[in-house]
Amino acid sequence: MKICNKILQTGLLSAALGSLFGCSVAGRLQRQQATARLAQLTRAERQERQQDSRPQVVKLQRDSNTFYLAPVDTLADGERVMTLQIEQVTVVAKMRSIPERNGRVVLDFIVTLPKQLLGKSRSVVITPILHKPDESVALEDLVIRGGRFSLLQERDYWQYETYVERFRPDTVGREAAFNRFVKFPYPEDVRLDSLVEGRSTVTYYYSQAVKTDETSKKMLVTLQGQVLAVDDSAYRLPPSDTLSYVVSSMLSFVDTVPRYRIKVIDKFVTVEDRNYIQFFVGDTRVVDTLGDNRRQLDKITGLMRQIVEQQEFYVDTITLTAASSPEGAYAFNERLSQGRAAELKRYLVRRYGRSIDTMLTVRWVAEDWAELTTRIRTDREIVNRDAILELIAEEKNPDRREQAIRQQFPKEYAYIRSVIYPQLRAVNFRYNLRRKGMVKDTIHTTELDTTYTRGVELLQKRKYAKALYILNDYNDRNTVVAHLSLDHNERAMELLATMPKDAVTEYLRAIACSRLGRKAEGREHFLEACRLDERMEYRGNLDPEIAELLKQ
Repeated sequence: MKICNKILQTGLLSAALGSLFGCSVAGRLQRQQATARLAQLTRAERQERQQDSRPQVVKLQRDSNTFYLAPVDTLADGERVMTLQIEQVTVVAKMRSIPERNGRVVLDFIVTLPKQLLGKSRSVVITPILHKPDESVALEDLVIRGGRFSLLQERDYWQYETYVERFRPDTVGREAAFNRFVKFPYPEDVRLDSLVEGRSTVTYYYSQAVKTDETSKKMLVTLQGQVLAVDDSAYRLPPSDTLSYVVSSMLSFVDTVPRYRIKVIDKFVTVEDRNYIQFFVGDTRVVDTLGDNRRQLDKITGLMRQIVEQQEFYVDTITLTAASSPEGAYAFNERLSQGRAAELKRYLVRRYGRSIDTMLTVRWVAEDWAELTTRIRTDREIVNRDAILELIAEEKNPDRREQAIRQQFPKEYAYIRSVIYPQLRAVNFRYNLRRKGMVKDTIHTTELDTTYTRGVELLQKRKYAKALYILNDYNDRNTVVAHLSLDHNERAMELLATMPKDAVTEYLRAIACSRLGRKAEGREHFLEACRLDERMEYRGNLDPEIAELLKQ
C-alpha cells in the first residue's frame, strides 16, 4: 500500500511540475516560428577541427607543365569546402562531394538551434531526413532534453518499473501500465554526442554513415523536428534548409564497352547420356514398373525426342551400350548384357516409333572393369584400393580377377559389391550429330560475353560484392573499380600495375595511393593522369580523395 501511495504521490507531483513549467510552451514557440538550421562547416569550425595550414592555391609542376589547383578541404568527417582567400575576405563555396567507401558514405552537417527552443521543461527531437528519388529515409534522431523534462521521464519510468515489480502483470497488463505511467517514452536510436553553446544558439555536429545504392548519385538532407513539453503541448518545427551531397564514387570510371569472346563452332557434336535401368536377376526383360525404371525410361525417350526433332543438327547415329557388373561368370554376363541391350532397343522402338530403328546401334560390355577401376581409385572408403587396383591390372582373366578380390579383400569386396557394382549396371547413349548447312569442320565467331555484361550492370547498380564475384576472372579496369569500391586498395594496386598506362589507370592509382597513405606516389600518378588527359585536372578538383594528395 505504501508503494501504491508513493506512485500516486509521484504522479501528482509530475502533474504539478507539468502545470508549472509547461504552460503555453507551444503557443509561444508557434508565435516566434523558431526553427533549426542546417549548414556546412565554416572556415573557423574547419580550422578548429583540423589544425593545419596550406596555401590558398596549390602550384604543382611537372616537367614543362604547371598545374594550379584550388585546395579542396577533405576533413576526416567528410567535409568538402573549396576556399580562396583574397586579403581579408574569405569566399566559401559549398561543394558537398563525399567519397564512397565500401558501399557507404558519411553524411555530416551542423545543426544550429536557437536557445528559445530549449528549456528545462522541454525536449527537442530533431530528425534528419535523407531524400532519395523513390523514398525518404529517417536518420538517427537528435534529442536534447531539459533537466525537468528528463526528471519527469525518469520518474515516469520509475513508477512503471515499480508497478511491474510489485504486481507482476501479464503482457497486456504491462503494456497498459506503460501507457498509463510513461507520458514521454525514451526514443530509440538517438544521439547526442556534444553541444556547443553560444549566446543565442546551440550547435551540434552530426555525422552518420549511410549505405549507397543505385540511386545514390545525389543525396538531399532536410530536418524535421518538434518540441515536446511536460504539459503535453507540442510545437512542430518549420521546414529547414536543404543540403545537397554529390557522391564521389568510382562508377564514372566503369568501362561500358561491350566485351566479346571467341566461340568455336564444330560441325560434328556428340551428346552422351548415362542411365540406370534395373532388371530382374538373370533376366533381360525391360519392366517399367521395376524400381526407378519408369522415370529413367521417360528421361531417355524425352532426350531422344528432343535431339531427333530439333532443327539445328542431323542425327547420324545413336549408340546404345549396356554394361553389367563383374559378379558371376564372364560368359554369362556377356550374354546378359547383349540381351538387355537388344531388349531395350525394342522397347524404345515400340515407344518412340520405327523412325529411330535404323539409326539406333546396339553395343554391350560384359563387365565394365574400366568404370570399376575409375570408381575404386576415387573412393576413399576403400582402405586397400591401391592393392586392389594393382591386382586388377595384373590379373588378365576376368573370372579369376573377381574371385581374387573377393578372397584377398573380403571387407572391401563386400563394400564394392553393395555400393559400386550397382553403378556399373548402366545404359549409355551416345548421339552423334552433324550441324546442318556447315561445310567446314570448325569455324570461329564472336559473341557478346553476357556474363561480363551482367557483372558491369551489377557494378553500376552499386552491388559491388556480386559484381566482383563475376568480374574477378577478367582482371581489367572494371575489376579494379569493383575492388576500389569495396576498399580493396592493395589488390587494386596489384591489378593496376599489370595494365597499360593511360589517364584512367594513373588516376585510379592515385586514388588507391591516397587511401593507403602513399601521398607522394599518389601525387605523381595524379600529375601523370593530368598530363595524359587534361580533364583529369577538373575531376581532381572535385574528388575528396585526390584532395588528400594536395595537402602539404
